[in-house]
This record gives sequence, C-alpha cells and structure tokens, in this order.
Amino acid sequence: GRRGAGPGGGSGGGPVRLAALAGAALLTVVVADVSGMSKAETERIWLPFLLWLVPACALLGGVRGWLLAQAGLALAVNHLLLTSW
Repeated sequence: GRRGAGPGGGSGGGPVRLAALAGAALLTVVVADVSGMSKAETERIWLPFLLWLVPACALLGGVRGWLLAQAGLALAVNHLLLTSW
C-alpha cells in the first residue's frame, strides 16, 4: 500500500476536503433558508448541518482577529437590530 494514504494521509488534500465538506453544509443551510423549509423552526433544522461547519474553524488563521470580529458582530446585532432576546 501507499504510505500515508489514509485519512489525512499527507497528500495535502485534507484542507481541501474539509473546505468542500464545510461548503456543502453551508450550501445546504442556505438552500433550506431560501426555500422556506426552515421558516418556523430554524435552529432545530439547521443544527445537524452546523455540526459539519465547526471543523472548518481549523482552516481559519489569526484566532484573535476572528474572535474580535465575532464579538464585534454580536455587539452590532445586539445594538442595531430590534431583537426579542
């Protein structure tokens, strides 16, 4: 057998496969939202797909920058949009 031919076997295809998996999950969530399938129970329907997006965080660089961006977005949503929560 080939050396390193298993999952993440050193061929450099791991990040590409992870990006493809995350892209497919994100596309599924977008299609569900646009089609109206997830109109009333968004969180419950999206939850299985969002689990596939979490590993995509491994592809992000500059953790502090992303954390700052997330905090800024959360504060912007909280202060600029009228939410019931």
